[in-house]
Amino acid sequence: MHGMYQDKCPKCGNDNLKIYEQIAIGRIVSARTGKVLENKGIMEVTCWNYLCKCGWAGEIHAQ
Repeated sequence: MHGMYQDKCPKCGNDNLKIYEQIAIGRIVSARTGKVLENKGIMEVTCWNYLCKCGWAGEIHAQ
């Protein structure tokens, strides 16, 4: 899933980290009105990083 595994927070030692993912979504939009005509769904994860409840956020990794 995610290449560089982080097993615990370097700031507080918490081992229950979360992963924030940014995803690319495909859709077709009218050039004239801006209305979404068709959703193609999730295409891919574009980047991600680890988050901790203490506020620490790891570096952003691109896929």
